[in-house]
Amino acid sequence: MKPTSAAIKVGITAMLIALLGFLSFRFVAKGISGNQGYRVWCIFHDATGLVEKSRVQIAGLNIGQITDRRLEGSFAKITIKVKPETQLWSNATVFKKSASLLGEFYLEIDPGTSESPDPMTGKMQKNHLLKEGDQIPNVVEAVSTSDILVQVNETLPVLRAILQDVRKLTQGPLQDIAKSVQSGVDRNSAAAESLLHHIDSIALDIKGLTAGKASDDVKKSLENIRQITESVKSLVGKGDTEIGSTGDKLRQDLDKIGSAVDNLNHTLENMAAVTDKVKNGEGTVGRLLNDETIANNVEQITEDASGFIRSLTRLQTLIGLRSEYNVLANTLKTYVAVQLMSRPDKYFLIELIDDPRGFRTEARTYTTTDDPSKPQTTNTETITITDRFRFSFQLAKRMYLLNGRMALTGRFGIKESTGGIGADLEIPLSLASRWMKTLTFNLDLFDFRTNIYPRFKILAALEFYKHIWIVGGVDDVFNGRGPGAGVSTGRDYFFGAQLTFNDDDIRALLTIGGAAILGSAGR
Repeated sequence: MKPTSAAIKVGITAMLIALLGFLSFRFVAKGISGNQGYRVWCIFHDATGLVEKSRVQIAGLNIGQITDRRLEGSFAKITIKVKPETQLWSNATVFKKSASLLGEFYLEIDPGTSESPDPMTGKMQKNHLLKEGDQIPNVVEAVSTSDILVQVNETLPVLRAILQDVRKLTQGPLQDIAKSVQSGVDRNSAAAESLLHHIDSIALDIKGLTAGKASDDVKKSLENIRQITESVKSLVGKGDTEIGSTGDKLRQDLDKIGSAVDNLNHTLENMAAVTDKVKNGEGTVGRLLNDETIANNVEQITEDASGFIRSLTRLQTLIGLRSEYNVLANTLKTYVAVQLMSRPDKYFLIELIDDPRGFRTEARTYTTTDDPSKPQTTNTETITITDRFRFSFQLAKRMYLLNGRMALTGRFGIKESTGGIGADLEIPLSLASRWMKTLTFNLDLFDFRTNIYPRFKILAALEFYKHIWIVGGVDDVFNGRGPGAGVSTGRDYFFGAQLTFNDDDIRALLTIGGAAILGSAGR
């Protein structure tokens, strides 16, 4: 009976132990068994030490376990099942942590927050709760023993090199420095000992002065100094009156100096205020000194004035007198011409002409009538020819040809009181002839209303002596000359002479003429 009762006791004990183990397992797995909770996953480079049913914690409390491990490409995909009441946000982070020195690991989760700053912009952004099948994007893996060994292997050569450098430093420069210091101490020890002997001698001399006969001399010297100070004190007491008057005068002078300083400060304040206004552009002077527009305008005005004055000083005047004899009309035509040359290649031509053809004016009268037998509008044209002078005003531009050996000039403006254009061709002859200087051809086209064709004039001028010209040519080339035309219109031929004067000639004539006039007045 005893063996049977012992076997029954052992069996009952085993059943109790099994029941307690089952109950303990059920208690530990409570809340995550079956289909309770939801699954999320994350990616690890190294899943060593992570096994299925490894615990998952938040703040040290179990919230789930690892349910699946599989290879995803070259990485490990770890699936975690967490309790349904656990909230994980999209910025949650998984940490792989070591549970013991035996290589066991578990997962610690930072659940994240509903809002987090954007790492790029710094602005707060909304996060969402993770649900079934979502990924935890942020993973921090623990450092493994192999990583530590790799880092140690990488660090050891650096430490070895540092130790070698330290060894070289202690064997070389530091030993030399120590030897130099020791030799310096050895060399200066004698000088230091001599200095100490001199200090001892000085101390003995001072001791001798303060003792014996020298001590009496020192006392006498002190007594003399005391008598001198008493004399100075009495002298100061006797001169109180003089010193007081001197002090009053000095006080008055100081008061005057203080008043002058106050006036100077007031003047400096006024000057500072004025300079501040000038600096800020206030007032006429301030605007003149600070306003760039005024400065630019003043600069532009000065440049324009300078250019105008330079143009006046460079202005040259050429005066010409010309008479032309018209062969068919048997009349003389006279020109007085002035050329104002502002530049060598540009001038203004002004002419006053006495033309025997006269000055032509036209007047039109329009008459309307209601008589059906006559035209409704009658046009009456009246042409009047007077002896008025004609004038020309043209702008001329000169161009040089053949390396400056010939000059071609174009003219545009008013020609003999009508619109016209012209051209001049100058050919120098001074190299080919001693007497003949220049040959000039003048072409003018003007007066587009008087006749059928415009008036075209060709003139050739030869300078056979200085400032003396012979001229000839054809006037009104395009229009024929009818019978009985007189001098009013039509083609005609002419020849004549011309005199020209420049500024130097005019000044010489004025000098001679003025001297002659003064001489006549004196007689």
